[in-house]
Amino acid sequence: MKKKLYDIRIDNPLTSARRKAISEHIARNAHLSDSPIQHDWDTTVRKVLHISAHPVTFEVRFHKKKVEIYGSAPLWARLLLTGKKKEQLKHEIQLILLDTGFVNGQEKDT
Repeated sequence: MKKKLYDIRIDNPLTSARRKAISEHIARNAHLSDSPIQHDWDTTVRKVLHISAHPVTFEVRFHKKKVEIYGSAPLWARLLLTGKKKEQLKHEIQLILLDTGFVNGQEKDT
């Protein structure tokens, strides 16, 4: 079951160029993960990105002015995700959005 983790405001919507930038960012940084990372764009809902890094899966839903992040993990993995680690994860997502042109300057969230 996927649980909503974050709503993050964005300044610029998903475009083909930003979709490509996100995919390239993930490919460039996948080696930094302890687990192999896979990602794919939903073929029916083109504004949804699926990311998996065993045992965790994420679903990223792009809207005009925000990004919704959903996650799913077994209980033992969820127990390891402390409040501090959740904030670090959110910060990393915000940096990716900034780096790929979704946010103009300062990081934003709702």
